[in-house]
Amino acid sequence: MNNYDEVILGAGWAGLLYADMKLTNYNYKIAIIEKETEDEKGGLLRSETINGFTFDIGGPHLLFSKDTNILTNIVKLLGDNVTKRERNNYVLYNNKLVPYPFENGIYVLDPEARVNFIKGIIERMIFISENKEWRPKNFLEWITGFFGDYMANEYLIPYNKKIWKRSLENMAADWVFTPGRLPFPNLEDMLKAAAGIPNVGYKEQSYFYYPKIGGIQSLYNSLFNKVAKRGVNFLFGEKVDKIIKNNKDNYKINDKINAKRIVSTIPLPELLISLDSEENRRLANEFDYNSVVVVGIAISSNTPNQTTVYVPDPKIIFHRYTWMSSLIPIKEKSNLIAEITVPKGEDVNLNKITNQVIKNLADIGAIKDEKDVLFSKAWFNKYGYPIYTLNHNEIRRKAMEILNNYGIKSVGRWGSWHYWNTDMVYRAVKEVINS
Repeated sequence: MNNYDEVILGAGWAGLLYADMKLTNYNYKIAIIEKETEDEKGGLLRSETINGFTFDIGGPHLLFSKDTNILTNIVKLLGDNVTKRERNNYVLYNNKLVPYPFENGIYVLDPEARVNFIKGIIERMIFISENKEWRPKNFLEWITGFFGDYMANEYLIPYNKKIWKRSLENMAADWVFTPGRLPFPNLEDMLKAAAGIPNVGYKEQSYFYYPKIGGIQSLYNSLFNKVAKRGVNFLFGEKVDKIIKNNKDNYKINDKINAKRIVSTIPLPELLISLDSEENRRLANEFDYNSVVVVGIAISSNTPNQTTVYVPDPKIIFHRYTWMSSLIPIKEKSNLIAEITVPKGEDVNLNKITNQVIKNLADIGAIKDEKDVLFSKAWFNKYGYPIYTLNHNEIRRKAMEILNNYGIKSVGRWGSWHYWNTDMVYRAVKEVINS
């Protein structure tokens, strides 16, 4: 009854993708184990509709990608329940909305500020072109080394301190830095920005796809239904506590589920702990992450022409907010979600955070008055953002070596411990399938 060719740990986006791709090529008996109940399924791709207002409670997930083939395959899952929208993102800088990406949007600032921002970037471009062996030692050095002190101090450092809640000197740079590939926008575009001429950066992100109804959970549900129809057995409410590999290279999970193969998409620390050794538990504790609180606000006023607004101001509790009603319009009303990161293990007071979010939204003018709030609700996501510590590569290498010895594959944002979007997870799962 509980014997399977393959067991997938975790029924999130990565787990469902793996099952779908695997069943395209093999007629396997597959089970997916998920610690949440069926009503709570979806991972970070969860949505909740309250009084007609839809909130993405794991944070916003706008569908775009440089890889048009992957994007097509993802969007296809939504069928007719999809729309293409323009991405109107901004950075709130000195009480002014600067179009995103910031370095392209500074054309709205005064001439002196424009010159200071672009001068710093161009100076770093020249330095790097003349010093090709230069490598940033940490995340802070990458920020200042590529964008100059002015951009770093005015925008990038305060914003990244807010989202990561860590010393930037103690974060690695390799996740944003690729030797030989400069992350700078087009030089002509930057010069236009310096001259006060409007221009658009990151054109592949200018438009995105999103469900017409149901929020991002509609994407998850479409894939879930597809996989379920293919005969996958879902075991909800089953936390993976114990994995034993026997002499026949088969596995027993929680002393009751037998598998010939295991693929994991659950957080690496939880998988290591389930293998039950003191060494594994010590390694599991070395992984660092931020939880994320998402606060949903329903408002009695119309939606502005904005999608997401990034807020580097350290006095404001959230690092960004997204107008959900720009994704799923509501007549004469609006709703948004604001995101607040919380370091691993810190206590969370959702009521206190929600009250601060509402106050800060009024402080920055996102809402006219706190009395305009119709209702609010907050959601806590334990795993929000993996942290790239300086020893990140080493602890990942050790973890993957342990899993390789067990014959267990691990993939996904948390299974690989990488800050990946939906399209990047899709690519990674496909690579594991083909390996």
